[in-house]
Amino acid sequence: MKISYKVIKNYIPDIKTAEEVAKDLVMHTAEVEDIIIEWENLEHVYIWEVLTCERHPDSDKLNCTTVKVNNGIFPIVCGAPNVRAWLRVPIAVCGAKLAPDFVISKTKIRWETSEWMICSEDELWLIKERQVGILELPTDAPLDVSMRDYLWKNDAILEVDNKAINHRPDLFSHIWIIREIYAINWNKFDFEYENRDFSKLADLWIKNEISDYVKRYIGLKIENVANITTPKYITQVLNSAEISSKWLLIDISNYSLYLYGQPTHCFDADKIKWNIAIRFAKDWEKFLALNDNTYELTSEDIVIADNEKVLALWWIIWGKESCVTNETKNIIVEWAHFDQAIIRKTGKRLWVRTDSLNVFEKDILPEMAIRGVSLIATELEKNLEWVKITAFSDEYSDKQKTIEIDFDLEYINNLIGKNYSSEEALSILSNLWINLISEITSDWHNKLIIPFWRKDLNFKSDIAEEIARIDWYDNIEATVPRINLWAIVQTNTYKIKNDTRNYFTNKWYFDMYTYSFVNEELMSKVLWNTLDLVPMKNPLSEELTHLRWSLIPNLLLSIEKNIREFDNLKMFEIEKVFSRKWSDINEYYSLAWVEVSNKDVVYYDIQCTLSDFFRTVWVDRYMYDTISIMPSFAHAWRTASIMIRWVEVWTIWEIHPKVTNNFDVNARVWYFEINVEKLEKALYGVTKAKELSNFQENNFDLNFVVDRDIKTKDIQITIEKSNQELITKVELLDIYTDENKLPGKRSLSFKIYIQSMNWTLDDKVKNELINDIVSKVGKRGWVLR
Repeated sequence: MKISYKVIKNYIPDIKTAEEVAKDLVMHTAEVEDIIIEWENLEHVYIWEVLTCERHPDSDKLNCTTVKVNNGIFPIVCGAPNVRAWLRVPIAVCGAKLAPDFVISKTKIRWETSEWMICSEDELWLIKERQVGILELPTDAPLDVSMRDYLWKNDAILEVDNKAINHRPDLFSHIWIIREIYAINWNKFDFEYENRDFSKLADLWIKNEISDYVKRYIGLKIENVANITTPKYITQVLNSAEISSKWLLIDISNYSLYLYGQPTHCFDADKIKWNIAIRFAKDWEKFLALNDNTYELTSEDIVIADNEKVLALWWIIWGKESCVTNETKNIIVEWAHFDQAIIRKTGKRLWVRTDSLNVFEKDILPEMAIRGVSLIATELEKNLEWVKITAFSDEYSDKQKTIEIDFDLEYINNLIGKNYSSEEALSILSNLWINLISEITSDWHNKLIIPFWRKDLNFKSDIAEEIARIDWYDNIEATVPRINLWAIVQTNTYKIKNDTRNYFTNKWYFDMYTYSFVNEELMSKVLWNTLDLVPMKNPLSEELTHLRWSLIPNLLLSIEKNIREFDNLKMFEIEKVFSRKWSDINEYYSLAWVEVSNKDVVYYDIQCTLSDFFRTVWVDRYMYDTISIMPSFAHAWRTASIMIRWVEVWTIWEIHPKVTNNFDVNARVWYFEINVEKLEKALYGVTKAKELSNFQENNFDLNFVVDRDIKTKDIQITIEKSNQELITKVELLDIYTDENKLPGKRSLSFKIYIQSMNWTLDDKVKNELINDIVSKVGKRGWVLR
């Protein structure tokens, strides 16, 4: 929501600076994302009069002029053909920043001093086209006045964030922000909304066919209107929202929206055929909107229609066939209250976004309706001489209920942690228009009546929050909580997330936080589809249509965006993914790691990293095996599954070159992903202590030639089973392949550790053990090299 500082100043003459107001709002009410200084480039541009104008002695196209400012005379060299004496012009003084790279400074032009600069319209960014001459101002233009003030472009716009944090329906207007500013400064904004009684007028026949979804609909017919130029006090409000002024009958609706926070609309009454009805649209019904787009509607859309056509689609966008024009003589002013969930759904489906829709999504208040319509009626009577209000209708069956909350001072003080007196608390609440129903009594449980515009206040804790935020949280003294704090039990999920981040970041991996969403385009790049994914019923955008089933697509997207900055890019992420089986949706944590490398073989580096990581989180009995089901984005011959206690927890693979090419990556990309839910059961296991031997450990190396498809783990197990009493550990040392020397085979080198609990092992025992191992391995068809 964009708020005009000048409009606020009209209601608070002694207001603080725009920066101080923004700080107050941030500390007490809502974030102020930005302060936009309107036409800041005109800040040091003033209106002065050219005193003299003579030809430059060393140029045919330049003129030497002088300008009188107060008691001084300043020279300016100007090349404009229309410069002359006694002309009132805009002059930029030293330090004026007309553009980011264009700052005025004192200089010499052809040996003549030029203090400042006389400006043209394009140099002031008033128009885009390049101008030959300078801007000539009227002879009655006031001297010594800045161009910002002269052009009425001297506002500061406060961009208030009313989306994520507070999301209050009563903050979407100037009046409601002004009320907050008054309360923050311990004052009450005594402002009365326009609230007129139209009940004695003739009935404007309107039929609400869906009162369960449209709680209120108001129509007011006004005759003898005209589309005149909009007054400046109205355009000032519209300018803050970057709305260009058109005519009064159009601007007046936007004025109601941005001043009162009430969306209203004016139909051309003479274009409406017979009666107005609020109903559901028909499937395939067409609607021509003000933006010249034709929308195809469904039976879930709510429309306002006459007997022949659709006049408006909800309060999202209005129809072109009933809009006001320069020829409009009679209008119908309308206001409605729609179901916020359904109106949001329609806006998302049609990809239409308007400020009116933003207000309705916050569940605008039905009681404010008559105020918005009354404001328009009053403004039209003020600006048009022959206006006549002739008919009125108010469909309002389910009225907004008054909210009452207990005033429990003891509860408020205990919750906030500060002892307010009843006078202090009630003074703060009174400035927010929250008042006691009756005089305070000794039981401290009187009722507070909540103003109709504060629909968000429903509980005693809400009242405590209002007092605390207006008083300011920094005024609450920090105290020790009066509660028992028990020891926190950390789950394995919590520990694995922390340990994972510590381990990989210490090894210089980037910790990534990617979107939880994917779309069809991204899935096609990884040679997958969205058929088995969980679709979003109400997607945030076209890029975020499905929940991710794996971390790989968005990590590859991150590689694509960052690969130009890093040679060897390494990333990891541990977050939730989502899978679907029929109507059941499964949600679990997944750990993924990705690395871009130019090495020929990276698999063993990954295996070493994983093995080290498993030791860090106390996982034992793990192995690497062949993969049973391979995803489409994996390289067919460069994959492996990760087995922990004989359960497959996920896979290691190299990304297929087709996929890496889709992401503009010209290197090899390796990746592993682990289902943390399956890994959890093996985490932080208790290892039984073993008695240490008093005798020396010995070791020896053996090398076996085996077929390429033989698993290393099978050979290790065979060696260990040869003598489980003496063999303590078997490690793979080296893998050697050579198609010329060992066609179809590979050579595996193992280091075998042996130790006895009872005696020192001599060479005889060692040689017998070697022979026994070679014999048992040989029975499997594996040959000692």
